[in-house]
Amino acid sequence: MTRFRAAVFDLDDTLVDTKGALLPDALRRTAAALGVDAARLDPAGKRVEEVVAPLGPLPPALQAAAAAAWYAPDVPPLEPLPGMRELLERLRGRLLLFLVTRGDPARQARKLARCGLAPCFDRVVIRPIGAPGSKADDFRALLAEHGVAPEECAVIGDDPDDELAHAAALGCAAFRVPATGPQEIAARLLGGACA
Repeated sequence: MTRFRAAVFDLDDTLVDTKGALLPDALRRTAAALGVDAARLDPAGKRVEEVVAPLGPLPPALQAAAAAAWYAPDVPPLEPLPGMRELLERLRGRLLLFLVTRGDPARQARKLARCGLAPCFDRVVIRPIGAPGSKADDFRALLAEHGVAPEECAVIGDDPDDELAHAAALGCAAFRVPATGPQEIAARLLGGACA
């Protein structure tokens, strides 16, 4: 039976409701900066280039304005998703807790500060948009730095094509939220059951 020693959490739509709480304002800001209707933008995009892609190529000044609006560092107060604060509190001190997220560093740090979860983590890694590499590189580095084998680590996230795919490729357990709730995650991590 695997004994877990570490858990790596994603931030957006894993710990906080980014799509519901922040996406509508980000789309409005970006549309206003470009002088277009927000319905013309792609709400499924994660990077500003994906969000504005339906508009076609933009002049550099407009692309810069869109990026500034999309990645604006100011973030309203955020509540963690139900059960996530309690999950982190339950795991704290029992497992190494890491947060790995990708985005504009100032905005991601502000999200973490505004939801009040920063003190829960032993280490936070924010990979800037456009930086080479992937979350898999961050996972590998954290595990090596702390002497944790992949099979002793669980990754908790929402994106099957990002952090959960990287977890599986590395041999880590993966828990997809919200399909797997906080109580089940805690029971499996602390009980030693492998996903």
